[in-house]
Amino acid sequence: MHHLVKDGCLPLVIGLVLPMTEADYHRPPLGWIKRRARRLIRAYSIDRRYAIACAADDYSDFTHMHRERLSQLLKGELQHA
Repeated sequence: MHHLVKDGCLPLVIGLVLPMTEADYHRPPLGWIKRRARRLIRAYSIDRRYAIACAADDYSDFTHMHRERLSQLLKGELQHA
């Protein structure tokens, strides 16, 4: 059933998918980053530091969290507000 507006036309309905906001975590799941880094090391035989950096980038892309914010949370410099 459609609802008519004042002029008798059907209303325009646009389905929007809004991007996820920054994940509301008190602390990011370090387990996810460690597990991803281990898998990258095994799959591509890359250096541990590089694998951790790539895993952190993947996590920030996945959760839409800014990389700088993630870095601050990992270091414990900033409390979640």
